[in-house]
Order: sequence, then C-alpha cells, then structure tokens
Amino acid sequence: MADVCKHHLGQAHTKTSSLADRLITAIAIATYSPGERLPPERELADSLGVSRVTLREALRQVAELGLIETRRGRGGGTFVATASWEDVAPDAARRTLEIEIPRLLDLFDYRCLVEGMIARAAAERRTADDTTKIRSALREFGKARTMIEARAADRRLHGLICTAARNPHLTTLSARLTAEATLGFGAEPYDPEFLAVALEQHTELVGHVIRGESDAAGRAAQAHFTLTLETMRAGLRRASQRAAGG
Repeated sequence: MADVCKHHLGQAHTKTSSLADRLITAIAIATYSPGERLPPERELADSLGVSRVTLREALRQVAELGLIETRRGRGGGTFVATASWEDVAPDAARRTLEIEIPRLLDLFDYRCLVEGMIARAAAERRTADDTTKIRSALREFGKARTMIEARAADRRLHGLICTAARNPHLTTLSARLTAEATLGFGAEPYDPEFLAVALEQHTELVGHVIRGESDAAGRAAQAHFTLTLETMRAGLRRASQRAAGG
C-alpha cells in the first residue's frame, strides 16, 4: 500500500511539474505577456485538461519563481510578473519546447491548411458588413502598442474572418486547433520580434479577403499561420542559449 501511495504521489508531482513547465513556456513564448491577467482558474484548468488542485500547485511553483503574482481586490487575479523567465527558468522552457515542437509539426500543417480554407471561404462569402468590421480590426491591430493589445486585436480579426466564412463547423475547428497548437492555452504567442511581420501578413490577408481573391487569401492565411511555429522556435533558441549560459 505504501508503494502504491508513493507511486500516485510521484505521478501527481510529475503532472504538476510538467504543468508548471507549460505555464513557464507560455510566458517564454509570449502567449501571456508581462502585466497580463491569466484566465480564471476554472477556465484555465478546463482548457488545460487538469484539476484545479493540480493547476493551483503548478501556479504556486511558477509564482515562487517570481513569474506570476496574485493581486487581491477589485480587478484582482493572477498576473504575469515583470521578472524574466530567461533568468529563472530557461531549462523549463527548453525542455517543453524540445518535446512539443516536433510533436506538433503535423498539427501545425493541418492548422495552416484549415485556416487557408477558412480564408478562401471568407473571400467568397464576405458581406459589406464583414468587410467594414474586418477593416476596423486590422486598424486596431496596427495601432496596438503592447503585445496584450496585439493579441486581442489578432483574436478579433481572425474571429471576424471565421464569421465571414459562414460555417460554424469551421469556426469550431479553428478554435480547437488554436488550443492544441498553443499548448492548450488557446492564445496566440505574440513576441515583439514578429509584430511587424504579423502586421504585414494581416494586411495582405485582409486585402485578399476584402477583394474576394479566394485563392490568394488561402495562400496568405496558410503562410501567416506558420508564424506560431516560428515564434515557438525562436523561444526555443533563446531558452537553449540561456540554459547553456549564453
């Protein structure tokens, strides 16, 4: 019986540590940026497929590293701190990304194909109202001054393109693939290094959708959605260099 209990405790410890590594990695690849509030516990636990007990313990471990902090009162919650993950946990990000990137390659390819299909449908089916809203979202993205603002504008823009495709199954599939491709967090990593590239790609994609250029829109979307993988690879390079003492 004692051995069984030790086994279960070991499994729980491994699961919690693995989840803590994923949370650190989400910060490392800028899925969550300094000052950003994490989703509520219940929502985050559901999206990550873990219990709230496991999530709380993982959050505690990350908080001990100084990477997140809890704020009380109105507007409180768990927020990403300003401490640098590269100073306190580069190994955690490296370990996670070395495993996850190869595992996700086929999924990234599938996601790009699906998003290309969505963009083609949007270019064929968009209405005047869709066009107005999509243009507005693109302007909002261009005005973003923080990664938090950019991520919110990105989510709105791609949500509107999904809406313009006029198929709820595609919208559901896009959301599921986004969650799977972002380590379960469902939020795009937004590294400042790639912000200008993202704006250029968004501008090209929106132009094709608005002009009804379906094939070009599909190609633009497929190219754009490789940016998630490139962001993760950039995070792995930084983590590996820092872990090696670079």
